Amino acid sequence: MTASRFYLGKHVDPATGALGARLELDPADLLTHGVIVGMTGSGKTGLGIVLIEEALRAGIPVLAIDPKGDLANLLLLFDDLSPAAFAPWVDPGQAHGEGRSVEAAAEEAASRWKAGLQEWGLSAADVAALRSRQDAVILTPGSSAGVGVNVLQSLAAPPMPFAAAEEDLRDEIAGFVAGLLGLLGREDDPLQSRESILLSTLIEHAWREGRGLSLEALLAGVADPPFERLGALPVESVYPRAERHRLMLALNNLLAAPGFEAWREGCALDMERLLGAAGAGRPRLTILSIAHLQDAERLFVTALVLDKVKTWMRRQGGTTSLRALVYMDEVFGYLPPHPANPPTKRPLLTLLKQARAQGVGIVLATQNPVDLDYKALTNAGTWMVGTLQTEQDRARLREGLQGAGLPPAALERLLGAVRPRVFLLHDVHRPGPALLHSRWALSYLRGPLTRDEIARLMRGRAAEPAAAAEAPAGEAAPALPAPFQHHYLRRHGAAVANAHLLVKYAVRYPDAGEEVLVQAWPLGEGGAAEALESEPISVDEAAVTRQAPAELRYGPLPPALAGGGRQIEKVLRERLHARAAADAWYDPVTQAASRPGETRQAFAARLQAEGGGRAAGKLEDALARKTRELAQREQELSGRRLEKWAAVGSAVLANLGLLTGRRRTVSGAAGVFSKNRMENATESRVEALRAERAALEAELAAVRAVDPARLEPRRLAPARGGVAVLRWDLLWVY
Repeated sequence: MTASRFYLGKHVDPATGALGARLELDPADLLTHGVIVGMTGSGKTGLGIVLIEEALRAGIPVLAIDPKGDLANLLLLFDDLSPAAFAPWVDPGQAHGEGRSVEAAAEEAASRWKAGLQEWGLSAADVAALRSRQDAVILTPGSSAGVGVNVLQSLAAPPMPFAAAEEDLRDEIAGFVAGLLGLLGREDDPLQSRESILLSTLIEHAWREGRGLSLEALLAGVADPPFERLGALPVESVYPRAERHRLMLALNNLLAAPGFEAWREGCALDMERLLGAAGAGRPRLTILSIAHLQDAERLFVTALVLDKVKTWMRRQGGTTSLRALVYMDEVFGYLPPHPANPPTKRPLLTLLKQARAQGVGIVLATQNPVDLDYKALTNAGTWMVGTLQTEQDRARLREGLQGAGLPPAALERLLGAVRPRVFLLHDVHRPGPALLHSRWALSYLRGPLTRDEIARLMRGRAAEPAAAAEAPAGEAAPALPAPFQHHYLRRHGAAVANAHLLVKYAVRYPDAGEEVLVQAWPLGEGGAAEALESEPISVDEAAVTRQAPAELRYGPLPPALAGGGRQIEKVLRERLHARAAADAWYDPVTQAASRPGETRQAFAARLQAEGGGRAAGKLEDALARKTRELAQREQELSGRRLEKWAAVGSAVLANLGLLTGRRRTVSGAAGVFSKNRMENATESRVEALRAERAALEAELAAVRAVDPARLEPRRLAPARGGVAVLRWDLLWVY
């Protein structure tokens, strides 16, 4: 069924400003996308809300991305138009600033809305029809004000085989990784950044195997990747463990940050649901409210959502009708001109270029056209231009609209006639440009809503369904508080499973490198702190499953879980450092320490295989220097000897006259004695160097020949800040 036309407002006579006939827009025109431009006070947000209202009235679902907090006004639909309905939503600060009570302001708002609707041929019945027709939800990622969003559910395995949507899924991965690195304050370059390449490869590796990931599992993969190469080179060559450790700690700090748990709770970003009908033909209005987030967090969430839209869009069949509308208010910073490249830019450009065929329209609103990438401007077929702030903005619009065939004189005349709520409408599907005065909104345009006000709007609404966790088989497992999930480890083959705290953590020891440990502490009647005082069992992570064996019975659910994830995290931060201390062996010759749990013989064999370690390396360097110095001195000695014999020969020739009686004094003896002294001194230095080299060779041989008896026991404590928790959860051991 073809959607009804959008009633946006009325024509305006550019000469007189008089209102004319209704101005309607064919919804299919938005398949070539739209842009609304206008400075603050131009009525841009009001026109955007009217456009969304018309889409919903036509039965078209809308996803609205709201960086300012204005779009929640779409839920302020008061079908009785009574002052009592308006009163809770009147801004008391504004009312008092105008010298009025809240009651008086509410009465004025109700009267104004009733008159405004009547002037534009609308009534309370239209408000009631829209209110009953739409199914609206406000998503607030990172906050419990509205409906929460499990942003990290984006790491769940996709519903289709990876090979079936490889390009789209890689784009989703790229968007998630770019946003995640943005939260860490790191630059993202999919081709150059080692962090980006490693994280993307970890996610793709899991998805190709049909496995989802948690952030803890991603963090564990950074420590121990399940593959040996990145491209053609070994992982250790591209991204050594010591440097991966810094990324791992940064991710762990993100997990441990206060309030981060809110990012892991709520509904999944399921576009089939968020852009689908809510039932009985009711279109879904999904408002993604991100005004409360920091800039990096906004980019992260928006990029994730846009990539999800793109993947969903490509799974739809072709159509010539508008199937769904994606609206974004205040797009500044999300689609900037070259060379800026935030994570939102790529999916936005892709949607603007490709969404038409699957019936998805994109409408972007901005105060300044210079905020948008030029490629985006050329992909928009519908422009609604209001009052502009600078001549630079007007020049950009003139360039684009004249390129679309608008005569300069007509363009200037129309641009000169715009004013608040009056827009120049340029639609490539219409015979020519027009002036549009936007109609009165059915929604109460209160202005940006606070988080408390959004919470009031969403109060009483049934929570959106979260992504279902994998359900254990066998007898019913006890219900767990969030964020715990059931895991199972067969150890004794018992019929009853006992609860353990499963912890995977990385420990960095001075002079002993880094170890990744997977251990489980039995959970008894006490809390998590008491559990860490007991002896843990070592766990083979590959043996841990999510599937319960048949007929398994469960021991009591430990009270330590009642405190939730934050209590567990607190205990691990406070106690795990002390628990990570380990017995080790120390070699006083090489000054190296064994790994925790490494036996004396194994440590000695490893030192032997490594050729003495760093101590041997230092000795080898010293021996090489000594050998070079000895060679120089031996060459010098050879020269001294030649000089001495040359001096002797010269002296002999000079004193031949003594034999014939021609000379009575000896000459040249002093030179011979001098050369002889220099030769002797050089020879002594050569002998000393030979002795020093022999001593170094003996010392190097002693270092390389590791005698286990020389190793000393030592208690090894982690380096300061050297413990990073990679994952923790509930483990049933049976």
